[in-house]
Formats: sequence, structure tokens, C-alpha cells
Amino acid sequence: MPDVLSGDFFSGELVLMIKKLFCIVSAVFVLAVAGLLGWMHIMGDNKDFAKEGAQIVHVKVGMTTADIAQMLHEKQLVKNPDAFKFEARFKGLANKLQAGMYKIEGGMSNGAIVNEFANGRIELIDFIVPEGFNVVKTGRKLESLGLGKAEKFIEAARNYAPYKYMQTDDSNVIFKCEGFLYPATYKVPYGASEEEFLHIFVRHFNEVMEKEGVLKTVKERNLNLRDVVNMAALVELEAVYADEKPRIAGVFLKRVEIGMPIQSDTTIQYILGAQKETITFKDTEIESPYNTYQNYGLPPGPIGSPSLSAIKAVLEPEQTDYLYFVAENNGRHRFSRTYAEHLRAIDEIYYGR
Repeated sequence: MPDVLSGDFFSGELVLMIKKLFCIVSAVFVLAVAGLLGWMHIMGDNKDFAKEGAQIVHVKVGMTTADIAQMLHEKQLVKNPDAFKFEARFKGLANKLQAGMYKIEGGMSNGAIVNEFANGRIELIDFIVPEGFNVVKTGRKLESLGLGKAEKFIEAARNYAPYKYMQTDDSNVIFKCEGFLYPATYKVPYGASEEEFLHIFVRHFNEVMEKEGVLKTVKERNLNLRDVVNMAALVELEAVYADEKPRIAGVFLKRVEIGMPIQSDTTIQYILGAQKETITFKDTEIESPYNTYQNYGLPPGPIGSPSLSAIKAVLEPEQTDYLYFVAENNGRHRFSRTYAEHLRAIDEIYYGR
């Protein structure tokens, strides 16, 4: 017969009680976790609340999880802001939600949205700034692709000059950042503001100029980079073929050197705001500081965005005796030393005489 007063009896009963208690606690914990997960699943399901279609969400630097949750709720992407915050904390990601532009599909769960923000899956798209494009054309292209408002972009460009070499006191300059929207293919965040687009294009210009040694060359030669870009824009818009850029640059630089007007049709087209196939004598009489037929030297500012090759052409122009050139039917140019030669070339090309 067991001794009911023995220590073995109590220790056995105690172990059994502890095991039962552990099982009960474990069961309660499992049920609690299951209930919590079930609640998170129900509260994190936004399908019945969210608007259909994708929306661009801008998570700004400094926004808290609560800020993000409220913004998503206002955009009808998240049903319950508190549930979204809890999801982020539960996953240990509340302090890892990254700033940027995101494309969020209506109906995504809280968990999926949290993962998007934590992984930094920022929506990027391609945008091309063609060689020779100006501020107005770039703004209109942004609007045509649904990436911004042309007028907002154009207005923002008027006084945007974050680098010293872009700055000017010339009141005749229409856009301080004209010429510095570097022509290239960009991966830009979808939903970026017009100001952010300007920042991206201009920053890339500076990066290329530094990488290619242009900033160093300009400094060593004591040149004004704004003037270099100004001349390069004329070269870019006159030249169809890259191999002619150094020769055209040489012609324009020689004209400036001897006190002859540059007389570039591209400046007339810039004034007119449209590409005109034939510039008339009347067009060359338009009163404007940008008219290089009526004014000596460079226009107040660049008239478009030159490529690196055009900028290098101005820095390393072809040394010739040419002072004139005229476009042939194939896009190439015929160069002349005298005005009489130039007139004969025009007669031959356009009138077959």
C-alpha cells in the first residue's frame, strides 16, 4: 500500500498537475494565436472596402506607420488603420517601411502592402529626354504620358538652378535650368512631382559632366559652363549627324570671335515655340533677345538640352576657315568660306542652278 504521505506521491501529482496546466496554457495560447491570426486576416482583408484599380501612394520621408495607415485609409486602400499598424508591428516591420512611390492595387491585404513598403518595391518607369529637347517640350511630353502637368513643370523650371554654374542674373533668361535637363533614358519613380523630375534631370547632368571631366576642363580653361552649354545647344539643334558637330561648333565660335552674328535658325524656332521647316526673312526680324540674327553673341541662355557630344564639340571645335553652312536634302551640311560661296551653295541645293 503506497504511503500517501510520502514525497514521491506529491512529486508525481505535482508533475501531473503541471503537465495538465501546461497543456491548458498551450491550448489557450494556440487558440489565442489562431484567434489573433484570424482577426488579422479578417481585418487585413480590404477587398470589400478598397476602390478598384491601382493607385500611386507616396510614402514621404519621416512618415510614421500611423501616418501611412491613415493615408492608406483615406485613399480607400486599407479598411482599418489600427489593423494595418498592428500587422506592421506583428511582422517586426513597423520601423522598416521605406519612403518612395508605390503602385498599390485596390484589394491588396494589409500584409501584402506592408511587405511592399518594407521591401522598397518602388514603381519605376522609363522616361526619355531626347537630345535637343527644351523645357516646354519636356513638360508637354510628361503631360502626354500622364506623368505630370506641363504648366507646373514649366513654371518650376523658370528659377530652378541648384548648381552655381546654372545661376544667372540676366533677366532675359526664360528658364534658368534650360539646357541642363540632360538628354537620356531615365528610370523614374511613378508619381514623382514636377519638381522631382527637374531634380532628377539636372542632377544627372551634373553627374555626367563630373564623370566625363567636363567640369574639370571648364575650370582649367577658365570657361563659363553656362556659355559652353549655350553654344552646345545651338550645335545640337543644327547638326543631324554627330560627325558634323565639331565643324558647326567651329563656325559658330569663329563668328562670335570676329564679331559676326551667329545667325542660327534654331533660335528663331525657339522664339516661335514650334519647329518651322523654312525660316523666312521676316522671321529673322522678330524682336527678341534670343534672336541671333538681330543680336551679337550668344542668346541669353541655352535653347535646348545638348548631348555630351555637342558639349565636347564646343570644347574641341574643328579649326577651319568656314563661316557659313547650309543644309542639304540628306540632312548634311555644305560649308563655305565666303558669303558668295554660300549663296552659290544655296542656289545649287534648293534651285538646282
